[in-house]
Amino acid sequence: WFATLQQALEREGIPEDREKSLLVPVQHYAESLADLREAFMRWHRSCLAAGAKVRVFVDGAAKKCSEGPTGDIDGEFRALLTGAGIPFRWIDLSETLAMSPGELHASHDCLERVRGVVREGSGGAVVVLGSGSITDLVKHALQTENVPVPLVSIPTALTVTAFTSAFAIIDFHGAKRTLQSRPVSAAFWVKPFLECAPPRMSRAGYGDLLARFVAYGDWFLGYRLGVMERYDESAFRLMEPFSGGIRDAAAGFGLDRLPEDATACTAAALAMAGISMSTAGETTPLSGFEHVISHALDFLRLTARRELVFHGEQVALGSLVSARTIDRVLALKNLRDCRWRDENTGQALGVLKQRLAAAPLPGGAGAYREQMTAALAEFVREYEKKAGRWAAARARIGSFVNDWDEIRRELARLTLRAADMEQLLKRSGLPCRPAETVPPTGTEEFRWAVTFAPFVRSRMNLSDMLFWMGREDLVVLP
Repeated sequence: WFATLQQALEREGIPEDREKSLLVPVQHYAESLADLREAFMRWHRSCLAAGAKVRVFVDGAAKKCSEGPTGDIDGEFRALLTGAGIPFRWIDLSETLAMSPGELHASHDCLERVRGVVREGSGGAVVVLGSGSITDLVKHALQTENVPVPLVSIPTALTVTAFTSAFAIIDFHGAKRTLQSRPVSAAFWVKPFLECAPPRMSRAGYGDLLARFVAYGDWFLGYRLGVMERYDESAFRLMEPFSGGIRDAAAGFGLDRLPEDATACTAAALAMAGISMSTAGETTPLSGFEHVISHALDFLRLTARRELVFHGEQVALGSLVSARTIDRVLALKNLRDCRWRDENTGQALGVLKQRLAAAPLPGGAGAYREQMTAALAEFVREYEKKAGRWAAARARIGSFVNDWDEIRRELARLTLRAADMEQLLKRSGLPCRPAETVPPTGTEEFRWAVTFAPFVRSRMNLSDMLFWMGREDLVVLP
C-alpha cells in the first residue's frame, strides 16, 4: 500500500514539483520493531548531524505494543532509541503541563502552554509519538515559535490525517479552526503499535477516511457556484487508488484486531489523505459538510466540558447525512423554482445568532454566557468572510441553474451513493445513528449540529448551498 502511495505521487508529478515535494514526508511502514529501529536509524543518519539529540513528545497515556518485553509503546520506543545509540530527551506533556492525558487536546489554551515547552528545549529533531491531538499541538507550537527542526510523527493509532498533513486543527472557544502549520518531515507507521490500538480508535480513523467519498462534491459545487475561487482534482486522483481498498477493509474494523492488510491500507490511505490536502493547499478535498457537523457537535461538548466523541465517529455519521442529502440534491431535475437568498449579510447573521442561542446545552445556552459570547464573535467573524464571497457570486446563479444537468453528472461521479455509504458504516461497526456514538449523541444535539453547519467555518460546504437555495429541507437526518 505504501508502494501504491509512492506510485500515485509520481503519476501526479508531486516529487518533481519543487514546492509540493516539500510537503510530502518520508514514509515508512515498519512490520516490526527491528524494522522500525533500522528505518529510524537510517533517517537519523541521513537527515541529522552525527549524535544529534531528538526530543520525543508523548501524552502519558499507556499504549499497548504487540512486540517487546514491556508490551508498552513508550517503553519499547525508549529502549529502541537507547539501543540505537540515539540521544533523546523524553517529554511527557501531561506530566509537564500538570493535567491528565484525557485533558490534553488541541485547544488554543493547551497550544499556548505547549509553545512554552517547545520554546525552552533544544535538539536536532522533534518526534511526536502518539495521537492526532498531540501531533497537532506540537506541530503548531513549532510553527508559531518558528523552531526550524525536522518533525517526525509516529502514530500510535489509525485515527486522523494529522500525521502527514501541513495543517493543524485547533479549538478556539469551542470552534475548531484549520490552520496552516509545520510540514511533517517523516512519518513512521509501525504495525506492532497500530494493530494493538483499541478497535474503536481504528474505526474512527476509518470513519475520517469516508469523507473522501462525499467532500469533493462540496468543493465542486462551491466552485461552480462561484463561492470557491479554485478547484482541481489532484487530491481526488491521489486518493483514487485507495478507494477500493478502503471499501474492502470495512469488515476488518468490526473485529477485535484489525487484519494486516486493513492496517496497512488504512495507514497508507490516512498518510495520502494528509499529503493530498497539503499539496492541494487546503483541507477542502477531504473536509466538507460531514466535518462541520462533527465540529458543531464538538462545540457543544467543549462548551459544556463533556467528554468528546471520537472525531472519526462523528465524521462517519456526518458522511452518511451528506451522502443521503447529495442523493436528494441529485434527484432535483432543475433549480428554477429555488428562492435564492440575497446577499444581506445582516439577515444571515441574525439566523446565526438565533441558531447559536438555541444550542442544546445542559441548563441552556444562558448558563455559558462567557463562552457563548466568545464563540459568537468567532463564528460571526468567519461567516462574514463567506458572506462576502456569496455576495460576489450571486450574479452566477443563472449559469449555475442553466448548467445543472452537467453539474449533477459531475457531482454523481465525485461522490458515493448513500446506500453504499451506509453499508460501509454497518460493516465497519461505525454509528449510523446519533445514539450509537460513544458517548451517545442526543437526537436534539445532532439536529442542532446539522442546522448550525452553515455557520461553523468560513469555507463553503453543501449545507451553505442549501441554506442559500432556501432548501434546507433536503437535508436527510439519520
